[in-house]
Amino acid sequence: MIQVNSKNEEATLEKSQNRKIDLCALIKKLEPMMERERFLHSLGAYHTMLLLAERFGLDSQTAAVAGLLHDCARIAAQEDSERILDGGAVPISAEDMPFPKIWHARLGAAMARSVFGIVDESIAEAIRIHPTGAPDMSPLAIALFIADYIEPTRSFEKVADFRKLAFADPQNAFRAILKNKTEHIRKKRKTLHPDALRAMEFYLT
Repeated sequence: MIQVNSKNEEATLEKSQNRKIDLCALIKKLEPMMERERFLHSLGAYHTMLLLAERFGLDSQTAAVAGLLHDCARIAAQEDSERILDGGAVPISAEDMPFPKIWHARLGAAMARSVFGIVDESIAEAIRIHPTGAPDMSPLAIALFIADYIEPTRSFEKVADFRKLAFADPQNAFRAILKNKTEHIRKKRKTLHPDALRAMEFYLT
């Protein structure tokens, strides 16, 4: 069962926010917690975020941590995720309830703090919205949205085109990826999460 830090621990974590993060230690902690394929995806996102950091004017450490931990809650079994979310440790909204595939992002934002000691709220927010997007996203969140889609283990059709665009024109790449993801979901006759719909309205209209 994944534990979420109590409020009494928050003050200690806040004091460590500005310390240099040991990325090697994070990787070593994450690796045994994940299935191999998911861990390699996380490493791919980590390296892609490092490459995108300069294009977005991001702190490289912040970008790297967001990429590495964006799927950290994928270690949790579905029943554990439901127990944590339903128990109120990580509240799940009425909007999120019909979309269990994005719950890992909500839980992951909390786990970045509780399990890995990351207290930067910009990282938590980027992790929280990385599957769907949202209106008025931060540069870090936009970069993570892109990195999750184009990292080196991805092999879907036209991924090479998205990779080229990401480094030539990252803002246009973000819009193209958002459009492609939402069209793919609609082709499968599945309902779009409200955050995805709001992101489309904000960025594509």
